[in-house]
Amino acid sequence: MSRPMNVLVLTDLSDVAKNAGSYAVQFLAHTPAVFHMLNIRLFNPGHSGEAFDPETEKLALKNLKQRAAELQEISTNKQHEFKVHYSENDLLGATRNYVAAKEIDLIVMGAAHKGHSPHTIIGNHTYEMIKKIRCNVLAVAENCKFDPLQNLILPIDYSASIEGKTFNFLKRRGVAEKAAITVVEMEKTIQDEPGRKFFGEINDRKIHLLKMETSEAFSEKQLQQVQKRFELIVLLGKNIGICDELLHTEHGLCSKVALNLPILVLHE
Repeated sequence: MSRPMNVLVLTDLSDVAKNAGSYAVQFLAHTPAVFHMLNIRLFNPGHSGEAFDPETEKLALKNLKQRAAELQEISTNKQHEFKVHYSENDLLGATRNYVAAKEIDLIVMGAAHKGHSPHTIIGNHTYEMIKKIRCNVLAVAENCKFDPLQNLILPIDYSASIEGKTFNFLKRRGVAEKAAITVVEMEKTIQDEPGRKFFGEINDRKIHLLKMETSEAFSEKQLQQVQKRFELIVLLGKNIGICDELLHTEHGLCSKVALNLPILVLHE
């Protein structure tokens, strides 16, 4: 019997972060999982200077426990477990430590709109996490509500080396099972090997292959259509160019156009 999935939910207990946690519980409704809810000091505007403040930690853990209880009520899976953690470390340092110590399979973060971030919808923290932490990341837009996943879209660039294990997360029990995947192949990188052969291994999903120029794929018009037809965008962490086209905090498409879909970034 495989172990439960370990999920790290990074939260400042804002409405954006609360929405992300709620989405994650519904997203993994059919997957045994341990949700590790982590708050770090920089998420608490009232923390006192550089010195360790036991009162800040005490209050953070109290609020986390309350939020964990709320998520427990949302959950319909008896194999969901919730644990709370607080860290004095910086965002990347704390995340790396917990990813290693808890064998994390998925990091969950809220993705704020421009009203919460000076640059982009995805948020600087989320973009930095996707770029620097080699762990699957689910970024949930603040206005995103969970809909049963029926159609996923995956833009892909075969110029990066791709291995079968890249898609292991989508083979996990209960993860968007039976959802069809539309693979958008960047026109200049299309090849029969080594990329395409792995799609047949992702359970028994329907796979649709679509060729598209980069300029067309990452246009405002295309993004609007994507939000009408799909419930989740899947990216590969190795496809740095695609991640930047969509998520770059200053120049990416999402810095200009509101995105209300969650984004799942897969790392090996």
